[in-house]
Amino acid sequence: MSQPILSVLIPTVIGRERSFGSLIDEFRSQIGAYDLFDVVEVMVARDNKEITIGKKRENLYKFAKGLYSVQWDDDDFIHPKGLQLIVDALKSNPEIPCVTYKESCMMNGIYKSSNHSITYFQWMDNSDGYDYVRCPFYKDVIRTDIARLVPFPDIRYNEDEQWSMALREFLNAEIHINEEVYHYIYNETNHNERYGLDRG
Repeated sequence: MSQPILSVLIPTVIGRERSFGSLIDEFRSQIGAYDLFDVVEVMVARDNKEITIGKKRENLYKFAKGLYSVQWDDDDFIHPKGLQLIVDALKSNPEIPCVTYKESCMMNGIYKSSNHSITYFQWMDNSDGYDYVRCPFYKDVIRTDIARLVPFPDIRYNEDEQWSMALREFLNAEIHINEEVYHYIYNETNHNERYGLDRG
């Protein structure tokens, strides 16, 4: 097999098989439906919360084989044509540093919409007509060699903000998909469980 265009990287922990299984099923369905077998790699890192989410994310980037990588958490959702939208964008400009898009969020039962782009320098700001906007982070598609330039902090929470703000200086161009490609549902119980915050 030649080098994949895209590595989809999923950190998960033991005990979250139900939500994780739904996400994997969706990826398998899209890979089959759009004949992406040779261009999309799906890689999973599973443990019992022995290591921090920061270290797990760094390891996923380290071992990814794709030219580009994106990380989704095990209870996230993706647009029904999300993988095809991303692959089409990458094929149209194979040297682009990143692909960004819109995001829908359900935050404790309240719908929010966000937009990710290199035009934003903040981690989170709500002044652009969305519920919030932010600079690109690991849930956007980043060229793998660029993603590896910045180490993740070895912490269990808030690793995303620190990493994305450090990565921002390496992202000087993008393709922006004007769709809610990524869907996120937040509640405090799942949040603490996912990140192993009960371990201190």
